[in-house]
Amino acid sequence: MKDPYSVLGVGKDSTDEQVKAAYRELARKYHPDNYADDNPLKDLAKEKMQEINAAYDEIQRMRSSKGASSGSSNNNSSGSGSTGIYADIRRLVNNRKFR
Repeated sequence: MKDPYSVLGVGKDSTDEQVKAAYRELARKYHPDNYADDNPLKDLAKEKMQEINAAYDEIQRMRSSKGASSGSSNNNSSGSGSTGIYADIRRLVNNRKFR
């Protein structure tokens, strides 16, 4: 996988809010629902969206594990982050592995 920060177009020193804003901007741009079924770019957008989701999930995972190991969290403590079970659920849904 490419560097997740470069996929989202942010630096490693960016804040959680900057990472989330970059993710949302790219998600709006590349979400496959923005493309008609007969549009040849729909498959490309789907692949790009999976890459974006994976990059965002990886950044969240790295930051949450770094915060847990150092005793201080770099994540937004509001509880609205995309970590833990929700990141796992998003990954499964994006990979169409659900019942």
